[in-house]
Amino acid sequence: MVFPLWEKQVDISAQISGKKDLFENHLHAYLETADASSGIFEAFSYSLRAGGKRIRPVLAMMACESLGGNAPETLPAGLAIEMIHTFSLIHDDLPALDNDDMRRGRPTCHAKFGEATAILAGDALIFQALSVIGDSGYPLRVKLDILTFMAEACGVRGLVQGEYQDVMAEGKSLSIQDIRDIYRKKTSRLFELCMFAGSRIAGGATEQIDALVGFGTYLGLAFQAIDDILDVTSSGDVLGKTSGKDIIQDKATIVKAVGLENARRWAGEMTEKAVAHLHAGVTNPLPLKEFAFSMLERVM
Repeated sequence: MVFPLWEKQVDISAQISGKKDLFENHLHAYLETADASSGIFEAFSYSLRAGGKRIRPVLAMMACESLGGNAPETLPAGLAIEMIHTFSLIHDDLPALDNDDMRRGRPTCHAKFGEATAILAGDALIFQALSVIGDSGYPLRVKLDILTFMAEACGVRGLVQGEYQDVMAEGKSLSIQDIRDIYRKKTSRLFELCMFAGSRIAGGATEQIDALVGFGTYLGLAFQAIDDILDVTSSGDVLGKTSGKDIIQDKATIVKAVGLENARRWAGEMTEKAVAHLHAGVTNPLPLKEFAFSMLERVM
């Protein structure tokens, strides 16, 4: 698939790397000063320190900057979102769900600490995320708006419901629309949260925030499709986790529904729809556009 309107204009990899380093420093500073007396601290800090691409805090920074804001101001929100994401990974890896023993190139939380500790570590991260937002220096109205959006994005209309639908769909053949609904809830809603938090911290107008949240919706759909494509085209060494699990567990994915080439095409369409939302007064949309298309490059 060719995108004739896309010509690289900025070194997005350098921007992503710089923002990732900024977040890593913030995370490690937080963990160094956190109360480590809890027995659960070692387990959840192990998972938080496991690395990864840190896409979500990076997106929050990019959303903020796209409206002329200051990226470091999003760090508390980015940390809270990364905690929510890490909770979902810890629980997703459990034997009752995906039953994965490797994540980001090392043993998963339950493989290292046991199932009970992993469950509790995931639970703890949810409430740590709330605490991080509460302790931040954001204005009260901004805190409440982010927490409200977070609750909506992660509950029965978001992440948890999406994971439930994903599990219930194993062994079934779903329509593209049903798969899109699962992707939206289990993946896009956190991407939307990143865009909302970053743009809200930047003081964006309603139409600007809505545009960026819409970008997050379609970017999340593309991201999940790309992840499912890579599950069947890449090795475990490349992915940092067990490859081929979707086929083994007969997951409902876009690849299963339409085949590999059509899945690539669908991911491309979702990427283009994401980029189409970068209007409505978004001051500097180019880095987000570059980010979206660079993500798609992995499977094209």
